Parts: sequence; structure tokens; C-alpha cells
Amino acid sequence: MTVKTPTINHITLAGNLTKDAKVEHLGQDMTAVGKFTMANNGHYRDKSGDWHDMTTFVNVEIWGAAAERLEVYGKKGVPIMVEGALRQDNWTDNDGVKHQRMLIRAERLYQLEK
Repeated sequence: MTVKTPTINHITLAGNLTKDAKVEHLGQDMTAVGKFTMANNGHYRDKSGDWHDMTTFVNVEIWGAAAERLEVYGKKGVPIMVEGALRQDNWTDNDGVKHQRMLIRAERLYQLEK
């Protein structure tokens, strides 16, 4: 019997927008795409038992109606939660240097209360 490793790519993350979201409309149908960075705050305890704050900055991309809502409330400091999948972008710049970055391709976006 062969057991296959499951492939699960789902992420839920809550945090705050680090700056106003950027929303563009692309193509003939003017599909909205929103791009933003969110800060996820946490803390950890070191070996000596002292607590430390830790902030992780995550790039997020979302398409369609959810991106259009960003035009209204996608302002710096707004608390949000996103659900989606991790994606790796790869590209080569004009100098021929290859780049890559991880981001969340969000499928759902929720505005949270402060």
C-alpha cells in the first residue's frame, strides 16, 4: 500500500495593514487586484524566560470584489484577517538577476474591529 503525502496549502493570518493598500484595475474587464503588506505581531520566550515581541511582515495579493473593498477600508493600521494560500513569485529583472518572494494569495479578506 502506498501512502501519498497530502499537499495542503492554506493559511489564515491576522494583523494590521502597514500602509494604504494599492488597488489596480487590469485588462479590458478592469479586474481589481489589491496588493498590501500586513504586520502580524506575536511574542516568544527566550531560554532565560524573558518575553520578546516579534513582528512578521507579509505581502498579500487579492483579486476581484475583495480587492475592490480595499479601496474603501484598506488604510494603514486597519486590522484584517486573510485566508488563502502561499505562493512563490519568480522573476528576472532588467539586469538578468533572478528574484523570488513568498506571498499570500488571499481568497477571502475580513476587516476586524480595533
